[in-house]
Amino acid sequence: MQQLDLRPIIPSLIVALTGLIVLLVQAYTPKGKAAPSAALSLYGLAAAMASVVMLMGEHAVLTTGGTVVADALSLLLQAVLIAVTMAVVLLSPGYLRAIGGERGEYYTLILFSLVGMMGLVASVELISIFVALEIMSVALYALAGLRRDKIESQEAAIKYFVTGSFSSAFFLYGIALLYGVSGSTMLARLPDAIRTPAEGMALLPVLGVGFLLVGFAFKVASVPFHAWAPDVYEGAPTTVTAFMAAGVKVAAFGALLRVFGEGLPGDGALAGHWRSAVAVLALVTMVLGNLGALAQRSVKRMLAFSSIAHAGYLMAALVAVEYVAAEAIVFYLVAYAAVNLGGFGAMAALARDGREPARLEDFHGLAERRPALAAAMTIFLISLTGIPVSAGFVGKFYLFKAAVDAGYAVLAVVGVLTSVISAYYYLRVVVAMYMYEPAGEDPWGEVGVGAAAALIVSAVVVLALGVYPAPLLALAKAAANVL
Repeated sequence: MQQLDLRPIIPSLIVALTGLIVLLVQAYTPKGKAAPSAALSLYGLAAAMASVVMLMGEHAVLTTGGTVVADALSLLLQAVLIAVTMAVVLLSPGYLRAIGGERGEYYTLILFSLVGMMGLVASVELISIFVALEIMSVALYALAGLRRDKIESQEAAIKYFVTGSFSSAFFLYGIALLYGVSGSTMLARLPDAIRTPAEGMALLPVLGVGFLLVGFAFKVASVPFHAWAPDVYEGAPTTVTAFMAAGVKVAAFGALLRVFGEGLPGDGALAGHWRSAVAVLALVTMVLGNLGALAQRSVKRMLAFSSIAHAGYLMAALVAVEYVAAEAIVFYLVAYAAVNLGGFGAMAALARDGREPARLEDFHGLAERRPALAAAMTIFLISLTGIPVSAGFVGKFYLFKAAVDAGYAVLAVVGVLTSVISAYYYLRVVVAMYMYEPAGEDPWGEVGVGAAAALIVSAVVVLALGVYPAPLLALAKAAANVL
């Protein structure tokens, strides 16, 4: 009897066990005392990162029951997701104290959501992907409504739950249709069965792939499935928003790469259908995401629409099955995660007495009061714009190059033009920080040590990838070769 290799799921098991320990420690901590939830979470995440690095050192493709795999792609994205979570945990203690919401279950939900994210990027079987998607989503629904004293937070949780339930239904129906055609939910077995379906079943693969695409489009906030994102991003606690903006994008697009790069045929009529559908989604998402951001006075909502637009940039590269597309997407996911952690993290770091900077006016004169934080925020904003010597510029270059190589030059042109438009609303925040005088007394809190560390690392990553992207590009290429 063949032994079951559990090594690919060891990082996820460590994170899940850490979540349980944090929850139990919180439950048995005497009333009036603070449980060391953040510290325990960081220790567990460090252990999980060490296990991922050890698996990387084996230079082999490992699998658990043929459903979860440890290869270059899954391990790289898992390392990114763990790093994102560590940064969120560093940002959280000061922010939770500022909003009066310091509770141990917060960290447990963050860790359980991470388990789902790690499963998404490592699963090579559709039912496993669905289960991972639900583990990630259910924890995020609760996190979005963490601020029970704030009606916007409760509204965010309800909207996220309702739309997320719809997306899960679409995704599950897509799995059922593809199983009906192929008799299997393993990604490796789908291409041949889909390419030559049985008589009378030619329409089922098209519908199945379409439902899967709708389910993923909800999760990445692609137009026209994006309406939940601005309200949820604005209503959720800002550290949760940072976790969603960075982590969910990495996990969802990692799963998209698996499904569309490995589980679907790259030739034939079906490939033409899903490529055309993705191209249309990318086009409208880039345009409407940027136009929506232009109208916002709330910086948090502006970054939410920005997140929608960036989903469009990533989908513009997804139409290319060639390795350069996967390589470009993986690189951009890392850069985008660092930028969003920094942008939302800077807002969370300033929170005090239940208040945090939200509207554009709140950033007036920030460079005078918090020069280092304003400089970091500027770095994140110019990267989102795609200005040279930033990770965003390098990432967008490769994304649009992939679209051109696949014959979708129109997507690249629209991407460049909408990036130019985005400079207006991104740089508007920079102007507010540097060219306006601060009004009244300083209402913002001091940046804590943990938050400062997370912001510094994020800024360094953004600049380093803009100046010297070669190491990450090499890792991204090795990851793309898996597909």
